[in-house]
Amino acid sequence: MEYSLPAELIPAFDAHFEKGHQLLQSVIILHGASVRKPGFWAKRKGRQAITEFQKCLKLVPHHWPTLWLLGKAYQGLGEHSTALRCFVQAYDQQPNSADVVREASIAAMDSGQPVVAAEYSAIALALAPHDAGLLCNHAVNLLVAGKDHAALEFIQQAVNLAPEDPINQHAYKLIQEVTSGTSKRPTWQEIN
Repeated sequence: MEYSLPAELIPAFDAHFEKGHQLLQSVIILHGASVRKPGFWAKRKGRQAITEFQKCLKLVPHHWPTLWLLGKAYQGLGEHSTALRCFVQAYDQQPNSADVVREASIAAMDSGQPVVAAEYSAIALALAPHDAGLLCNHAVNLLVAGKDHAALEFIQQAVNLAPEDPINQHAYKLIQEVTSGTSKRPTWQEIN
């Protein structure tokens, strides 16, 4: 995707983008985990990152990398519904990226929308069908959404692809326990 920006505005865009990216490191969640819950100063840097990314979007409104990073900032601050909106906008601009739509799935679950989370994880999986992490994510989303047998099918595929992965193993055990009736179905709050 090409973005149109007058040459004299490119340095300003780049400066806002880079500053936002640097500030974002204090609150970003990567690979499903953050280093810690952000404290006062980290949250302040997260808010500053959001301001920088918003300046980028004033210059290039549909810049999907900025939308994605903006979503990561809101996600890191615990504002999951706003993060979801950003990830969906990024996905609208970059519909062939499993990573972009994976974040929409995670944000949907974190905002209490497991059915929407399963819809987005299915899209991500269609883009990368042999990704064990996506298979596991989709299985857990399906489980929380009440689709036990489908969840079991997808987690079995994930375990087959990555049998030593501890997250796959834990999810497999949980899904087996729920489908057999020995454990209760987790809620979206318990998954986080």
